[in-house]
Amino acid sequence: MDKRSTFRTYNTQASAAVSIGTKKRRPWRLLTLIGFVCVMLVIFQFWIVDEYIAGLHIAPQQVKESCSHLIFHATGDKQIKDAKQMHSPDAAKDTSDDRCKVPRFDPKTKHPPYVSCKRVQPVPGSCDTARKLFLSKPKLLCPDQRELRICQIQNNNTSHGVSCTNNMCASDISLGLINPLDGTLAWSIYPDINDLENAVFDLLNKNASNGNYGFCYLKCKQTKDKKDGSQLLLIPQYFTQNTCDGSTCDDAININVIWLDSTSHSHFFRSLPKSVKTLRNTKEKKLAHVFNYDLMQSMKGATLNNTIMFTLGNLKAKTGIGKIFNLFHNGGYYVTWIDDLCWTSMMKESRRSGLGRFFGINKEEKNTSKAWKNLLEKLKLKGVNQIALSTANCEILKSNGLLTPFQNEVAGKPICYNGKYHADYILSYLESLQKQLTTCKRPFFNYLDFNVGHDFSGLRIQTLDERLAKFINFLNNQSNTFTFMFGDHGLRYGKFLETAEGKVEMGHPVCFIHASKNLEEKLGKDKMESLRLNQDRLIDIVDLRQTLFTFSPDDDNSIFEIDKQYDTHPNGLFHPIDPKRSCSSLGIRLEGSKCICSSEGRTSHIMSNDTRVKVLADFALGEINNILQDQFVSANKESGSGFGSCERLVGKWIDNVMESYNHNIMVIEMNLHLPGKLPTPEKDEIFFVSVQVTSNSQDGPSLVLAHYERTSIPDIYIWCVR
Repeated sequence: MDKRSTFRTYNTQASAAVSIGTKKRRPWRLLTLIGFVCVMLVIFQFWIVDEYIAGLHIAPQQVKESCSHLIFHATGDKQIKDAKQMHSPDAAKDTSDDRCKVPRFDPKTKHPPYVSCKRVQPVPGSCDTARKLFLSKPKLLCPDQRELRICQIQNNNTSHGVSCTNNMCASDISLGLINPLDGTLAWSIYPDINDLENAVFDLLNKNASNGNYGFCYLKCKQTKDKKDGSQLLLIPQYFTQNTCDGSTCDDAININVIWLDSTSHSHFFRSLPKSVKTLRNTKEKKLAHVFNYDLMQSMKGATLNNTIMFTLGNLKAKTGIGKIFNLFHNGGYYVTWIDDLCWTSMMKESRRSGLGRFFGINKEEKNTSKAWKNLLEKLKLKGVNQIALSTANCEILKSNGLLTPFQNEVAGKPICYNGKYHADYILSYLESLQKQLTTCKRPFFNYLDFNVGHDFSGLRIQTLDERLAKFINFLNNQSNTFTFMFGDHGLRYGKFLETAEGKVEMGHPVCFIHASKNLEEKLGKDKMESLRLNQDRLIDIVDLRQTLFTFSPDDDNSIFEIDKQYDTHPNGLFHPIDPKRSCSSLGIRLEGSKCICSSEGRTSHIMSNDTRVKVLADFALGEINNILQDQFVSANKESGSGFGSCERLVGKWIDNVMESYNHNIMVIEMNLHLPGKLPTPEKDEIFFVSVQVTSNSQDGPSLVLAHYERTSIPDIYIWCVR
């Protein structure tokens, strides 16, 4: 039998999920018996899948829990009872929230009947579950509510000033600035407060190219408790006047891209009520144009892949930002990248994230000076003028005991500095930057990569609400500015993702567009009408990309080769999307994500103890184990087989099984529960899998593991790779 055969691993002890080709000698009689049993099992399993396909439109019959040889089984009476209750008719009725609906930006409107895609409706009770997980806990507050103020920037219409005081300090004050040679903080001590004031004032006549990254750090021992205290002071940057020829820059429209990682449509509405209220108020009072796209379809489950899709259009690329920044830079725009990650985390293999990952810096580089030089070269090559406040993040995360905000130990906790949320500094800086560039008549392209929503608890994004609402009001007073604000997927981890609605939300990110009031005249009525029409039509991140490209003076308005074969218009959302558009018309762009349209989405629950489901679960786990083994063998060719430091994955039980159909393809989605490992053996490891079953009259059924994703928290195992 082929070692990689799909149905090769069933045994009476429910242990192995993949054959690794061991060569132990056994008596010939025992081998004969084992061979006979394996053949009979393969025949039995193919018969089951054939029966499954033959009855695609027949409700699956409940089978007795008699197939104990299968890998996946209930490991106790309680789990059997829980699994049966989860999928019983009574379970669906036992809820106080049968009318749970997907929120609409304008509650008075209804989804147009002529639009084919209609969002999968939440499972009854899912809103109750979401409220218990996300809205039943106290507001996340910064632990130190008293803000240390050593220096302040004094602003007026024509100039800036600086005032500093040492009244709150019991020691000399240290000033921290970014070292241009290695991108890290360099500290200088100032015993005299006047000298400190002069040093900060000198920064006002500079920008990132000559030492002012938009901030400085100040620290001292505080008089109240003699503990170390510090202040992050935002400093306005100096820019020269518009250098564009002719009227190019006068006609240019300023662009903001605000990327909200791990933020679904519904989670935005439930977690950011002040921002939603401000957006609604903006639209009602016509302070600006606001559009909410309630059928935004996620492309991929990972931000890096979606970012590449948005900026490059290459589905196979593993890293690197595409042409998007150069298009605007070459067109006379001042281009800024801002994020909330530490740029040096790219040198830590286990925590690689942020600028290094997106711009393709070698993660093996351990020399900070070389890594910084490499990063600056990549930024220049891609057309990014500055990363500015992004260089302040390392100190903020360090003060919270973090290298990245993704770590499980801070799940559900705010990330703060000197009594303020991390996000407050970023949006305050973004406002200041836009004011300066507007004053100097410099068109800008700001790209903000926000990871505040990438939190295992799903709670931290609430700390963004108040400051984001203020930023929206700031935008209402700006002219000539077009802002994209969207997520690339929903929550990827946590309890909610284990629910059926959580999986749908992961494929349904939020998407807003805010356009200054004067842009209707500049863009024209046709484009504005298309923006309005497309609010209720199926869109994705490629449509946003094409919309963005229309603003670039240096673009020929073309689309990437990969998108020509699919339903993509060069003008993106500035052209009416086909109301009959479906997930299937998006093609391979959608691989690895779940369709949010009910006509193509999940249609029914299946009993998790159905034998046919267990066959597909075992197939999926076997394929994942094959991937693990292939990774090990490719890196250790002399071994021939095995898993190295990893372990074979072994199934425990199954839940949240759902089936859907698309022509002759049946899709089964489910959670695979695996035994937990140290340091938390009591917690199951959970993988979400999607298996496609295709009927073929000649060759029998065809099985494909279309998608798999670990939904349990991986951070607890970081110790084993250090």
